[in-house]
Amino acid sequence: MILSWRMILPFAVFATSVMSLAACVPVDRVVRPTLDQVRLGNARGQIAEDTALRPGEIAGEVDRIDRGRREIYVVADDGRRQVLPFDINRTQVVYHGREYFIDNLEAGDRIAFRSFPRDVAYVDTIRVLEPVQARSTSPIARPAPRPRVDTIEGTVERIDHHLGIFEVRPRAGRTVTVSVPYNARTADVDNFRGLRRGDQVRVEGEFVNAESLQLLAFVSTR
Repeated sequence: MILSWRMILPFAVFATSVMSLAACVPVDRVVRPTLDQVRLGNARGQIAEDTALRPGEIAGEVDRIDRGRREIYVVADDGRRQVLPFDINRTQVVYHGREYFIDNLEAGDRIAFRSFPRDVAYVDTIRVLEPVQARSTSPIARPAPRPRVDTIEGTVERIDHHLGIFEVRPRAGRTVTVSVPYNARTADVDNFRGLRRGDQVRVEGEFVNAESLQLLAFVSTR
């Protein structure tokens, strides 16, 4: 059977139109890489964001991870410092729906977590909103190291509300004088005003010298 040009022409026009439409469809370059791919800089294209908070979640940045104490120190978006206890075998780290162990979490990661009662032993799920490596123009660049933060824990001895200082005697070592800065957060000022001799406290700060610490935050008081 011989096809005339009148029969071939409509098919040719249709094929050309389909090819033209296909060429106009944008290629989706948004990817959902694994956490390891982002850490190593192997993700290609624009990394899909997962920054929307879910009901009951709090967003913040991982300041540091104390694996010995099994605690994660977080600076929430509202400026509050929080300590998240974790279970190395049960706490899950989630990124783009994939589950990881706590060892995959790094300082500088933006995370979301749910507030939990004080009687709960550990946080069960931490969702990574944005890995630290994805927040830099260089895929494997790390942020500048943060200033050293020291933690002391012990018994409150002397308190001077006029000078804004109090003394803490750790279980081992010399007594440390803790000074409360003039621009301390309201929550920390309230904790300081409520201190009594004999209270057990745990505070974060920066050592000025071997016996003096400038307060950054109260971690716990009882």
